[in-house]
Amino acid sequence: MTFEYIRQSLFFFRRHLGTIARIQLPFIIGLNLLGLVLEASVEADSNQMHTGTGLLMLLNLTLLPLYWGATLLFLQSAVDDRPLSAFQAVAVSLKYWRRLLITYLLSGFAITLGLMLLVVPGIYVGVRLVFADYICVLEDKKPVASLRQSWDESEAYFWLLLKGLLIIFGGLFLIEAPLLYLAEAAGFSSPAVEATLSVIFDLLGTLVTIYGFRIYSLMRSESTPAAPPN
Repeated sequence: MTFEYIRQSLFFFRRHLGTIARIQLPFIIGLNLLGLVLEASVEADSNQMHTGTGLLMLLNLTLLPLYWGATLLFLQSAVDDRPLSAFQAVAVSLKYWRRLLITYLLSGFAITLGLMLLVVPGIYVGVRLVFADYICVLEDKKPVASLRQSWDESEAYFWLLLKGLLIIFGGLFLIEAPLLYLAEAAGFSSPAVEATLSVIFDLLGTLVTIYGFRIYSLMRSESTPAAPPN
């Protein structure tokens, strides 16, 4: 069923691309433009470059829960047939900003620790915690509770999640890498071209979130008791 769920994720992405783009692109484009400005302004000073890069990473970490939380809220609203507008989704996501940020940090720490243990444990931990963001926002749970629940509930869906995520990540990489190579080989490579490709593939990366949401929805439907017959 992996390819069927990927197909459904692609269909959902195409159908709702307009709203997803309106949620994410202002943040993604803004961060990439800021990166270009910083790169141009500190090009001759390596110390300033390190400082600028650190500040940009901090800003990205600060904004990520805002537009990613908005994306999760929109996905659920679309499934419920009460789709939020981009502005509404971002506005509502402010409520979850702090707990989603903490969830990201705790999850990232656990995955990094696992990656330090010969990579495979990090991949395993990352897949087992993939539901944490959805639980945090859509079930209004606190960070530690979200991580614990994701770990408990994702076990039965581990291989389905792993195969789908690897296919999507691998597919995006196999498209992006040749484009970067061709741009460089043709003499078109520049920070602006790289930033443009980064914006496009950051937006396409939403497929990963949509696939995770599809499996999360499957898990929820299978764990909900059937209504008794009338």
